[in-house]
Amino acid sequence: MKTHGWFELGGRRVRSVLLVGLFDEQDMAGADAVALDLRADRLENAAIAPETVRAFTQRIGARATPPALFALVPPPLETDALALALSLIVPHQPDAILLSGPTCGADVQKADVMLSVEEAKAGLAVGRTAILALAGDNPAGALSAASFAGKSKRLAGLAWHPMALAANLGVAASLDSMPLPGSLATARGLMLLGAASAGIAAIDWLRAEINEDSVSEACRTALQDGFSAIICERREQVATVNRVLS
Repeated sequence: MKTHGWFELGGRRVRSVLLVGLFDEQDMAGADAVALDLRADRLENAAIAPETVRAFTQRIGARATPPALFALVPPPLETDALALALSLIVPHQPDAILLSGPTCGADVQKADVMLSVEEAKAGLAVGRTAILALAGDNPAGALSAASFAGKSKRLAGLAWHPMALAANLGVAASLDSMPLPGSLATARGLMLLGAASAGIAAIDWLRAEINEDSVSEACRTALQDGFSAIICERREQVATVNRVLS
């Protein structure tokens, strides 16, 4: 697990992470990992969520070469929502959770404890599920990038979400090309520095609306800057990510 072009989790290389919803019908073939979106506003009907999550994970596991299974979960501040998401996904043995909204290393410690409880309930080895901290989706998390190092043995990566951060900051400039607006460029750099100081992977994020002609350039820039994997919102982006990051 390190920066500069290589990220391995569960014995497999991860370059592309495809974000999908519970009822997403898009083809997931080719993605190194699939991140199931379990944030609170995505779980509109909690009563049917357990069966829906079960069906989704069975569909993923039935592939000849299953992708790594991640889950994008609510922020630590939303304790009840995070507990629900973990209770839904942990029994299906995800490789990692993608923890949204952490503001400092203590938030990763909280998620670590909550994961341990759910793993024990499910009869799984405590500590098996990695944490990828999506610290770059909020200003506090980006500014505290250095605080994540050494807080949990589960921590395998620091990710950022430029669109969420831009919305949080009220930045309306285009995110399709470099240079980024100053505040976003600073956050991007802090994520890279924080990941490097912790000896873990730095993970970039491609927005769904990015011009197809700009995807290759964005991937090359990410690789050159030291990102090891990229989260995609569209299946069409996966092949380009895999090719450029190989």
